[in-house]
Amino acid sequence: MLDGTRPPAASDLSAALARARAAQQRWAMLSVRQRARRLRQVRRLLVERLDDIVAVVRDETGKPRIEALGHEVMNVLSLVRHYERRAPAVLRRRRIGTGILLSKHAYKQYQPLGVVAVISPWNFPFMLPALPTIAALVGGNAVIIKPSEIAPRSGRLLGDILQAALADYPGLIQVIEGDGAVGAALIRSGVDKIAFIGGGPTGKTVLQAAAETLTPVVLELGGNDAAIVCEDADLDRAAAGVVWGAMANAGQCCIGIERALIAAPVYDRFAAALRRELARLRPGAGQDDDVSRLIFAPQRAVLDRLVSDAVARGAELVRLPLSPEAEAHGVYPPTLLLGVTPDALVNTSEAFGPLLSVLRVRDETEAVALNNAGPFGLSPSVWTRSRRRARQVAAALDAGLITVNDHLMGFAVPGLPYGGVKESGFGRLMGDEGLLEFVRVKSVAGARVTFRREPHWFPYRGRTYRAFRWLNRTWFSPGLGAKLRALFGR
Repeated sequence: MLDGTRPPAASDLSAALARARAAQQRWAMLSVRQRARRLRQVRRLLVERLDDIVAVVRDETGKPRIEALGHEVMNVLSLVRHYERRAPAVLRRRRIGTGILLSKHAYKQYQPLGVVAVISPWNFPFMLPALPTIAALVGGNAVIIKPSEIAPRSGRLLGDILQAALADYPGLIQVIEGDGAVGAALIRSGVDKIAFIGGGPTGKTVLQAAAETLTPVVLELGGNDAAIVCEDADLDRAAAGVVWGAMANAGQCCIGIERALIAAPVYDRFAAALRRELARLRPGAGQDDDVSRLIFAPQRAVLDRLVSDAVARGAELVRLPLSPEAEAHGVYPPTLLLGVTPDALVNTSEAFGPLLSVLRVRDETEAVALNNAGPFGLSPSVWTRSRRRARQVAAALDAGLITVNDHLMGFAVPGLPYGGVKESGFGRLMGDEGLLEFVRVKSVAGARVTFRREPHWFPYRGRTYRAFRWLNRTWFSPGLGAKLRALFGR
């Protein structure tokens, strides 16, 4: 582990990279099934250290213990167990049909990239670096983790657990600590892929730096997710779910709800239900309080600016009062903005705090248009009693992960790929696609039967052309060709 109190010297990163490459070469010699089996030890240690993880995460972030357990630990355990079973099937060598080339054979296989750099944020300091790290490891790579300098101990603990589980491969997992200068140096150090999870402006900087060396990047960036509440929704359930989706983790969640787009016929009733749900919240610093402090104190200024802008444009401010103790611990008051206008900054900015803006729309069609007009496309939700309507709205939304009659839940399904579109980034974590992000595909084709000379080699002759013409007309025709293809299994 490099010293996080200073930017790493080039020699420090070179040495870390050399250790990683040496360990990775040995690790990659194992089959995918063997690597997946080694994840069982990772899972065992995660279970054994569960209370330690919760304690460290709580101490660094202040979040309630149920969020530290459910969001930070359970999601990682679910993904590890999923990849134990799924990775050998996803990453196995696959035969590929050769179609008309009856004398040929082909297959594709997946190979590790080498060394993957994982640069992670402070809002979920244990879970978010773990997701790409687990996928990269089972894919045969070494990993260097750079946790957020705002919450580094959670990332350090993740590294300790992984190092203990894979102690016979020293250097396979390393953690370097420090600020943005450390991350910038890591990007330029010669790693083979970068997984960056964080804000959009920093993500663009990462992409620009990676372009200098054509290093591939996965970018999981921010969002401004909307809850679309249709006129046939279960309003009581929807209000409870929307408030939870907006205020969980004190709103510091890239896929949390930041906007509620409410169909006009039910707007007033839903706004009243939101007020009731807000009044039930218990903000504070206790281990079982509902809404905890801001992890990154400067975010308060961003929230205040968005609130002031919305109120200046006519929004009604509804704010839950705080106890002196909650104020002293840096809790931001859970806030509703009712009657927000479409031109307010909260519609195009990521608030990243316990702030929910509420807009009246004509119907779900207008809600979809308003959602799709924004710069982000991460994880909206749809609230309706109609499965048909839910499918239609989900199909029309520009987003990577859509939830129906719930929120955040899709992220807890390890088989679902997670990621965004537009300024919410590109690439995927979790699911089969999350594994494929950290391998390269190699295609191999050859001759099943060999001849002294292939018919399509030189010299070209008229009779060869005529034979090829007959073969194409016969093989690809809908009638006889279908029978021939079925006969040869093509």
